[in-house]
Amino acid sequence: MTATQVDVGELLARLQVLEDRAALEDLIKRYAVGCDTRDRALLLDTFTPDARAKYAADEPMHGAATIVDWISAMTEPTIWQQHMVSPYSYELDGDRANVTAYLISHQNYQTNPNVVTMMTSRYAFACTRTADGWRIADLTLVVGWIESRYGDQSPLG
Repeated sequence: MTATQVDVGELLARLQVLEDRAALEDLIKRYAVGCDTRDRALLLDTFTPDARAKYAADEPMHGAATIVDWISAMTEPTIWQQHMVSPYSYELDGDRANVTAYLISHQNYQTNPNVVTMMTSRYAFACTRTADGWRIADLTLVVGWIESRYGDQSPLG
């Protein structure tokens, strides 16, 4: 094939892969923002209704509402939190995709506002393309490291 010859089918397939990767990255980051802002509607919109989740040593959960209720309970005692999530690996297979993402999170709790808890973790997301776009069908979080750091927060008001 010469530079002036174009395989439109191949170009369209390559474009679809790029669009899927962008949509999956957006999905994972919307999930993180939903966790940080405690936005129930946003979180529910990131999962399939029958989604499954396993967070570290906690029991597996089934159903988007159950997962979002758990996230709400876990984040309720925080003053502030930030989930910095970066998808690193995408395995696309038609309407299914597996995404590996790394997480660095910070939580500041009401019980001790001068201590921040930091966690490094890895997510494994199994995603499904639905009529409304990509959604999380299965999520597994493996924690690598947790530490706490002290810092006087009174200057922040």
